[in-house]
Amino acid sequence: MAEVNRILFMRHPQTVANVQHFLSGRKNVDLTPEGERQMFRAIDAIEAWRPDRILTSPLARCKAIGEEAADRLGISCVIMDDLAEIEFGSAQGLTVAQLRTQGYDFPWSRDEEGHSLPAPGAESFEDLMGRATGVLGELSQLSGRTACLTHGGFTRALVGAALHIPLETFWNLRLPNVSSQVLSWDGGRYTLAALGLSPEEVKLRAEHPELLGMDTTVTMERGE
Repeated sequence: MAEVNRILFMRHPQTVANVQHFLSGRKNVDLTPEGERQMFRAIDAIEAWRPDRILTSPLARCKAIGEEAADRLGISCVIMDDLAEIEFGSAQGLTVAQLRTQGYDFPWSRDEEGHSLPAPGAESFEDLMGRATGVLGELSQLSGRTACLTHGGFTRALVGAALHIPLETFWNLRLPNVSSQVLSWDGGRYTLAALGLSPEEVKLRAEHPELLGMDTTVTMERGE
């Protein structure tokens, strides 16, 4: 089955929320000095990967990378609202410890039937997964290479939706800042082609595709 699309999902650089451990969600927050260094590494990696298109969350910590990389490549950078981070509602701006004083926890606790219990106004894990499924459906209609600048929480949902990971475990995925995940769409299903790539690893794979080797499981599945 011919591959029609490869999609790179990159998490944004380190922010003050990441080091101060509060839930930033849909709020624009400043990068740390380390995050600013990471931003330039990320731009170089996207440029080397040479996507046919760049899509970005509307939040500044993602958009800055997408716009600069697109400018270097001479292509457009399109804001895709559904690539935004999980909506934290009343929990936005709180630490997990502060949230617990209000009777909630994060990752969201679940009731006896397994449903997530978000804070007031926040996005449930079920809704988050539904949004991710919708994004994957839109991306499956594209061809070539796509680069998406997004967030740690939403990337977990994207990988979870693509691979049908249960709600109780999808958040266990660890994703460093400016790490990249690559999903391949073959016309019928998504497969995980790469996980947790640093910007330098993205560049290396772009410049030396022979290092990827051959996936022999493809021919095994066809019975060859």
